Amino acid sequence: MVINTIVKGILDYVGLDNKTNWYVGIAENPKKRLFIEHNVRENGDLWIYYDANSEINARDTEKYLLERYSFKGGVGGGIHPTYVYAYKITPYTKK
Repeated sequence: MVINTIVKGILDYVGLDNKTNWYVGIAENPKKRLFIEHNVRENGDLWIYYDANSEINARDTEKYLLERYSFKGGVGGGIHPTYVYAYKITPYTKK
């Protein structure tokens, strides 16, 4: 159920925008991953994250979004990622 809620939330947030303009990932610390490692601007950029409540939920959600909807991204996320995040790719963000 958590996975469905996160997928729906991210898809609703992205809307009709081309999913290949968006990056999806998982993380232990989503704010650090988004704003420091990916260089997403906290104010002004489009980003979202959800607590998946477990590493399994996070990994399954990421895999589903990458395979089903053509988001950019890849597997990873650290040792125990429990958050799923997405951001709109810009010229200054880092994949």
